[in-house]
Amino acid sequence: MVVDDEAIRRAPRLCFFAHYHPLGIVAEHVRLHLRALASAGFAVVVLSTATMSDEAQAELAAECSLLIMRDNVGLDFEGWGSAVRRFFPINAELLLFANDSVYAPVGDLTSFIANLTAVPADFYGAIESFEWGPHLQSWFLLFRPSAYRSEAFTELFASSIPADMSKLEIIKIYEVGLTGRLAAAGLTYHAAYSQARQGLLVKQDSLNAGHLLWRELIEGGELPFLKIQLLRDNPARIGNIAEWPAVVGARNAALRDAIAADLAVRGAESGVGARHKWRSTLSESNPFLWPELQGFVRRDFARSQPGLGHRVNRLVYRIAVRIARRARNLARPWELPAPPHIW
Repeated sequence: MVVDDEAIRRAPRLCFFAHYHPLGIVAEHVRLHLRALASAGFAVVVLSTATMSDEAQAELAAECSLLIMRDNVGLDFEGWGSAVRRFFPINAELLLFANDSVYAPVGDLTSFIANLTAVPADFYGAIESFEWGPHLQSWFLLFRPSAYRSEAFTELFASSIPADMSKLEIIKIYEVGLTGRLAAAGLTYHAAYSQARQGLLVKQDSLNAGHLLWRELIEGGELPFLKIQLLRDNPARIGNIAEWPAVVGARNAALRDAIAADLAVRGAESGVGARHKWRSTLSESNPFLWPELQGFVRRDFARSQPGLGHRVNRLVYRIAVRIARRARNLARPWELPAPPHIW
């Protein structure tokens, strides 16, 4: 389906969806994601940086309201920014920035959005992270008019991202910076998952909840998403991701099959995580990411109310960190045995 720019501007719900595939194909999981967004009432503008044949472009265009092919510069934020500059002003009650870095929907996306926006706020996210400072992770950002019409928002996207800006700079200025700018302007936000609502342990440091707590967030109904990087690379060596087919299949069998097909195309290692991949990304400074300590974070998450259980878990965690540090002085981290299935 192809609509004109004026129809996009009048859409009651609007999604700018960043897309890329290294092989230039339209993966089945992307089709399922786009269809779920349409079912949730969104007109979807796909912003693709993939090198695609005319046939592939036609396939992708059939799954959205409008397909825009663009140069691969500025990461997703340049795509979203270019759409802001092209289509604004808009009339949408909700504006969504999304991308294809997650498999979705693992469950009901429409209900997820309804539950998320039932909490009064100016903008929303799936996950709030503390890394580099409190911010909403950029793969799902939802804005009400009070947010996307604000000066703090429009100024950030008023001009293109310089081609020589590094990925780290873009993350700090746009991903982390967007939440900070809007909050500093007096706008409020809410995330489906936030470390600020965690127990005593997790509040103290940053972690990638979409990786470490993937199963808990899906089974608890917090998120209908599964990060592609987790299954493809497993950079933190999460010990229970081999269970993803059962977890996803119980909620969306078609998505389970689409994920399996995508991982086969990408050459993933069934979630084991190649040593040369995770070794470069595993943070030795953050024990939360050490495979042998991940169970403490899961137990912290499982206890919804602070109390004795949280305090005992934190105390034992501190002891375990000391023991693990000693062990790591005797063996390089990539030579450690595979982590047990703690939970």
